[in-house]
Amino acid sequence: MYKRLSAVLLMSLLVLLAASAVDEASNLTTSWRDPSVTRVTFTKIVVAFTSKDTDLRRRVEGGLARRIPRSVAANTIVTDEQLKDREAVKAQLQANAVDGAIVVRLVDFKRDTIVTEGETWYVGLPNFWDTWDTLWMPVNTASYVYENKIVTADIILYSVATAKPVWVGRLKSTNPKFLKGLLDELVEAGAKELRKQKLI
Repeated sequence: MYKRLSAVLLMSLLVLLAASAVDEASNLTTSWRDPSVTRVTFTKIVVAFTSKDTDLRRRVEGGLARRIPRSVAANTIVTDEQLKDREAVKAQLQANAVDGAIVVRLVDFKRDTIVTEGETWYVGLPNFWDTWDTLWMPVNTASYVYENKIVTADIILYSVATAKPVWVGRLKSTNPKFLKGLLDELVEAGAKELRKQKLI
């Protein structure tokens, strides 16, 4: 009887811990590579993060540039004003002999509400003789509601000459504490996969 009650309480605790757990890992969920591209020999790659937040843009682009050989952060060659003008961006990339581009962009942010229903167990009262009566004590486990925040982002490698994507990776992160931390993880995961694919 007590073992059953203990098991119920233990199960409730496990559910609570699962509900409060935070998974901060960014995982590459899908990727695509142009099958016609067998070899990549970019001499200079510009890395860009599409965001109106100037500080965040610099952080992400700088993080990528540090991890990717022969790369340069877009903010060092393209001003915020020039970003509004496609021809100005083209001219800057051409003037800096850029032939490859890596673009990071946030795709989706959603919240998933997860409900864990409680259960009712009937256990006998502690007194042995009471178990022969119809007196049973219901024990209810609590119901828990918690929310998962799921952020999705893409990292894309382009050929500047053709303006077509060479490789695309989609990354997802569950319950990131901070957007900046998430983007740091995304940059690291993306750069690792690009190296694995021998694209950088």
